[in-house]
Amino acid sequence: MQRLSIVRLPQCWARALGVLFLSIALSFTILGYAHLATAADNAPAGIEARNVQIVHFFSKALNQDRAFNLILPLDYEHSTSRYPVLYLLHGYSGNNTDWTLLTNLSAYAARYPLIIVMPDGSNGWYVNSASDPKQKFEDQIIKDLIPYVESHYRTIPLRRARAIAGLSMGGYGAMFLGLKHYQMFTAVASLSGAVGAAHGLLPPPGPKATQKDRDNFKEIMTHFGTPGTEAAKERDPFELVTKIPIQDIPMLYIAEGGEDFLIRENREFVTSLAKLKIPYEYREVSPRVHSWDFWDEQIQVFLQKLASLQGFESHEMGRAMFLPQMMRPR
Repeated sequence: MQRLSIVRLPQCWARALGVLFLSIALSFTILGYAHLATAADNAPAGIEARNVQIVHFFSKALNQDRAFNLILPLDYEHSTSRYPVLYLLHGYSGNNTDWTLLTNLSAYAARYPLIIVMPDGSNGWYVNSASDPKQKFEDQIIKDLIPYVESHYRTIPLRRARAIAGLSMGGYGAMFLGLKHYQMFTAVASLSGAVGAAHGLLPPPGPKATQKDRDNFKEIMTHFGTPGTEAAKERDPFELVTKIPIQDIPMLYIAEGGEDFLIRENREFVTSLAKLKIPYEYREVSPRVHSWDFWDEQIQVFLQKLASLQGFESHEMGRAMFLPQMMRPR
């Protein structure tokens, strides 16, 4: 079933805030510009919550040490249970600490019996680069990170207990990896995702863009190849989703701000899903732009949806009885 959920503030607020947010949104020209994909560049140094760890491992795909942030269930050290895993990806110019420093994820995660893994994807778009054979960021996730996590932590190493999500560049990455490797993931979420990056829908630099902006755009496109080529199609969620049997499609959750500069490609993507009669849920919230406030809201929604899936609901209700009322899942 295709579902479209559009959430709007009261009209008087929407008119006033809409003008402000729209003017901000128009100043964004391309993912990766100075103030765009994440707020990480301007974020102050922070202190991680007590349930957050930073873990280092060696990636054969990249031939270097890599890092990921890890949230374990509060009862992990005192239980014998195995847990489902959510792989959560950051945006362009971000890193593995973004989600735990710029949202209240550590508190939200404490309500659920799951492990959350947040890898450092650099600016590699979570693909094996079409132009540089040394940049194998898809393999870093699929061949290195997931096997490492499943060999070092008490996970449930099955499709039904594995999900992937991300914001902006990470929203593209989650959709790309989740569709290409659909046998591995039961659910996929793209939050303000650049889902059309390999489809030729990423907004190019505007007339006021700096040379750095233009260089960034050229560098970004080298990861996918020229739109329409076989290289690009292999990295294009619009193409990948057509190759999956309907019954094997992961749960797809897509959320986007109504004033986000990536709104066009998200609307085109869900229109494509609808034409193919592929189940999905799409939430377009106005007025919202490309911001951490929106991602903080939407990760809570996705965690709630995961909790209703077979592989993620194990011992949820029993465990919730021991949590304070305000921390219990709703």
